[in-house]
Amino acid sequence: MDADAFVATLGHHDFLHDRDTVPISEAASRWLDVCENTGRKGREPVEGSTLRKYREHVEIITARIGNVRLNQLTPVTCDEFRDSLLRDFSRKYAKKILTSFKSILAQARTDGRLRSDPAESTAILISQRHEKQEDMAIPSLAEVRALLAKAQELRHSTNRQTAKAWARYEPFFLVLAYSGMRPCEVIGLPWRDVNFEKRTITVSQDATETREIGLPKSASSYRTIHMPDLVIDALRAWKAHCPHSDLDLVFPTGTGMVESHGNITNRGWYVLQRACGIVDSAGRPRYPLKSLRHVRASLEIHSGATPKEVQALMGHSSVKITFDVYGHLFSDHTHLRAERANIIAAQLSACGEFVARA
Repeated sequence: MDADAFVATLGHHDFLHDRDTVPISEAASRWLDVCENTGRKGREPVEGSTLRKYREHVEIITARIGNVRLNQLTPVTCDEFRDSLLRDFSRKYAKKILTSFKSILAQARTDGRLRSDPAESTAILISQRHEKQEDMAIPSLAEVRALLAKAQELRHSTNRQTAKAWARYEPFFLVLAYSGMRPCEVIGLPWRDVNFEKRTITVSQDATETREIGLPKSASSYRTIHMPDLVIDALRAWKAHCPHSDLDLVFPTGTGMVESHGNITNRGWYVLQRACGIVDSAGRPRYPLKSLRHVRASLEIHSGATPKEVQALMGHSSVKITFDVYGHLFSDHTHLRAERANIIAAQLSACGEFVARA
């Protein structure tokens, strides 16, 4: 539905008459400019990948209601816009577009171009259980073992070209699976952040989708991660063959430049899944690249790690994000709390005996 057709559906609502009003298309452009250059409400400007998604949302919003002026918006028109999104997009994607729309209106209020929020009660709800099932894609331990075993097999292939490619891909996937790092953090990892002596990896930068080196996603993304011996040993072996990179990258292209997310995904990760038969009914690889990042977190939780420990490991900006992503895994291990309760009881009993003897 184009903008003019949508406006025709608005009917004769009682519009607000703000003194200084602009079309939604102009308010959206202003919002994008703030997101890109100054940051909203004191926050830093958004990352390039986030800005790209915002631009996609704005294109959809502008095509539908770009000609509508801010003073024409009412709760009814906002609900009608929401319903049009739900008719044409998945519920999850419609919710993201609506969130951007509401952020545009919030910026308009900040700029003094809108007196109140006509979309305050306009929402798209997704059940928590459905949202987690959709967002959380964690390979099983059996699948991870199969994937890493296949990567090792490909690295030792008798085909020279295959072996050369997987001499880089195998340690890349080992780091991703065992560290909990984001794919962009592994792609942007410099050798100076690999401490072979202490067996740690420090996250101090990442690689954008436009193949540029940038700062980590947030302040909490700066972190040091202890790595198992097998990963450190694999990195040491790879360093002897790693192409020279002026950027000091651990996993550069053959010419030493920043690798693209697409190449790693299509030439490495998807190939690996197909080789292991980890595909859906249509033959498509089952898991996105970021799914390997969740493996370390799920194993940490199973081993009794606290939410704050997992938050620090994964570089989440708040423990709420940790619970949103992994909350169901914490609830799956109530037996650990029962064991700790018995341990505490035993310690207190011992303490009581000690006091009695004293």
